[in-house]
Amino acid sequence: MVLILPPQFIYRVNEDASSQMSKLQQLIRDGSVVEATSFADLMYAGQPLSARHYELLGDLEITMNHSSQGSSYERYLDVDDATAGVYYVNNGTAYFREYLSSEPAGVLAVRVASNQTGTVSLRVHLRRGPNGSLNRWEDYSRKSGNDTIVIGGHSASATGIEFAAGARVMAKGGSVYTLGDTILIDHADEAWIYFQSWTDFRKSDPKAAVLADLAAIKQTYPEIRAAHVKDYQSYAHRVELSLGNSSAIQKSQTTAQRIGGLNNGTFDPELVALYFDFGRYLFISTSRNGTLPPNLQGIWNSQLDPFWGAKYTTNINLQMNYWPALVTNLADLTSPLHNLIDSIREKGTNVSETMYGVDNGGFVSHHNTDLWGDSAPQDNYIYSTWWGSSGPWLVFHLMEYYRYTGDQDFLREHYPVLKSAALFYVGFLSDYEGYKVVNPTISPENAYFPPNYNTTPVAITLGATMDTELLWELFNGIQEANDLLRLGDESFVAQLNDLKSQFPPYRRNYYGGLQEWIHDYQEAIPGIDHLSPLWAAYPGNEITSSNSTLFNWARETLNNRLLHGSAAGGWGASWCTALAGRYFMPDWASHCLIHLIANQSQPDSLLNSGAPSEFQIDGNLGGPGALPELFMQSHESIATTQAPGYYGSGGSNGTLVAAFTGTVEKAPLIRLLPTVPSVFASTGGGGYFNGLLARGGFEVDVCWDAAGTLVSATIASKLGGPAYVTLGQTPIGKNNGTAITSSGAGSGVFIRLDTRAGQSYTVKQA
Repeated sequence: MVLILPPQFIYRVNEDASSQMSKLQQLIRDGSVVEATSFADLMYAGQPLSARHYELLGDLEITMNHSSQGSSYERYLDVDDATAGVYYVNNGTAYFREYLSSEPAGVLAVRVASNQTGTVSLRVHLRRGPNGSLNRWEDYSRKSGNDTIVIGGHSASATGIEFAAGARVMAKGGSVYTLGDTILIDHADEAWIYFQSWTDFRKSDPKAAVLADLAAIKQTYPEIRAAHVKDYQSYAHRVELSLGNSSAIQKSQTTAQRIGGLNNGTFDPELVALYFDFGRYLFISTSRNGTLPPNLQGIWNSQLDPFWGAKYTTNINLQMNYWPALVTNLADLTSPLHNLIDSIREKGTNVSETMYGVDNGGFVSHHNTDLWGDSAPQDNYIYSTWWGSSGPWLVFHLMEYYRYTGDQDFLREHYPVLKSAALFYVGFLSDYEGYKVVNPTISPENAYFPPNYNTTPVAITLGATMDTELLWELFNGIQEANDLLRLGDESFVAQLNDLKSQFPPYRRNYYGGLQEWIHDYQEAIPGIDHLSPLWAAYPGNEITSSNSTLFNWARETLNNRLLHGSAAGGWGASWCTALAGRYFMPDWASHCLIHLIANQSQPDSLLNSGAPSEFQIDGNLGGPGALPELFMQSHESIATTQAPGYYGSGGSNGTLVAAFTGTVEKAPLIRLLPTVPSVFASTGGGGYFNGLLARGGFEVDVCWDAAGTLVSATIASKLGGPAYVTLGQTPIGKNNGTAITSSGAGSGVFIRLDTRAGQSYTVKQA
């Protein structure tokens, strides 16, 4: 294929990969995995090893013209209106600074004020340098008129990104003027500082765009603030979570003290709910339509050379950043991810052809990408580089968007992306001991001891369980989309079904868990945070309690991981929380979530510490995506082709049959309060959530008491159609459990709601 590349993009495909791929595959088939690793170091790794990294733009410096002595200092972030601020007293005058980043106005705005007239004097300067040092990475720094300054330049290398950033100041009273490249404000009543920036990724002339935007600002700060708050709250107020009331002592403490209390074993209901709200604030603030998705550190990265390049890591982190999007009712903020997937498909189709020799329209993607969709292997690291299966995981988000929204036009539009992801495997799956497998691959980010090298951990392999799970979901998703939309792609679906019938089976491993590799190797990192073989349980939906054998194997894998120290990092704790919710393990769910907040947060900000990085956003976003799994689940489905004696007091729940991806005739199961930790319910005296989104287009409100018992639930249907509801942990097809009831739906352990769009249905215990 002909690939037209922007000048800033680095083309990194190893020119020897395609001609040497068959040799690498044979080494792995022969079990010569140590030799295969050394060989892959040379012929598989990208040239250069790393894609472009993300870096901070610079610093907006505000220097107050008063002494540095102050008292009553307080800084805050208000997640209800998305404003941050500082308050302090200096020489008897109270000063206030408020910061907001306005989507409607397209600027970052700052208000500086005091409680006395004529006391606001300050300087505004722009700088690009580490830790406040000299500005070594600017090509120009200039004033523009009497109230505006602008800096700009290029990122490193001959074809770096061009950037520009500017600030403009308005004031009430006093005077505003420029000296050199600094704006000065003298004796104002208050000052309004507006900041704007662009790069040539979106604007051909970033400097001109920045100056034009700043000059066009006509609104006052109060007007900008009001529009900002209204816009933000239109998203933030869709969902409300309460875990009950914290104590008066807890409420009087600082954030750091309250985090410390959690770590000492004292549950703090309102702090945990705040963490949920904070994560949604971060997501709303960083995934707006027309922007880029959040990367490893998000737009809050403060380093010119951040850990892991602050890129998009696609073996868990980028995907985890979008876990809260659908379930917490923010589906309309997911287009940045969808747009990046389109870019990855474009670049990945070329990588499929030139690296793997698969020239059929399929695309491949490895464990990292950048804003252009770089799809070549990243780094030279045995635990991640040799994995090319991020494509199926990424397009899974497209199917999930359809499941939550019911948007068939969206699914039709993106079907070619799903098909392209599958086409790569049609051309690349190879034979091994009677099975069709991915070769080479790894089980991210784990390693094992091969039989002939029992002291040398390796990762490269073939037929990893995670690949099988991803391809099962992808191939079945294509079948479901084809049947639902009547696309006439039956021959391709048949081809996929033939390949699927040759996948390796799931097996039980040596400690009773789900086997992670094609053979039952001893794992080298039993407490690894990456829960690769459990993908089909969360975020996937293949392994549920309706299949007790697989469910128990997977449950034992999670238990074994946690006993060996898994959930150590923020993103690992988030994933373990979600899995513990799906596996009905409330004690582990509580342990992982509390660890996430108490031990993986900056003590004064709740930002995920992400060691060794000072900050990593995936834990902050993964936690709010995982927490709903304790209170409401909708990943299971029930076949609707059964004869009607399937629900209510007149029928038998035992006739219900689980349905999975690939089946059109099914209805979502909304499972209420499946894994509520007792301390979550009892400490705060009960709780509730409003507005969580369930698959099938249902908004769900649930209230529970101090014993974790259902008080009531309301299910509002956006789309109409059937849904099943159950309370607790009863597997599909079983009769044991607590009966529930809803008007017109009878009562039973499972009830069926035949809903109409726009109508709400109340569910209570029978």
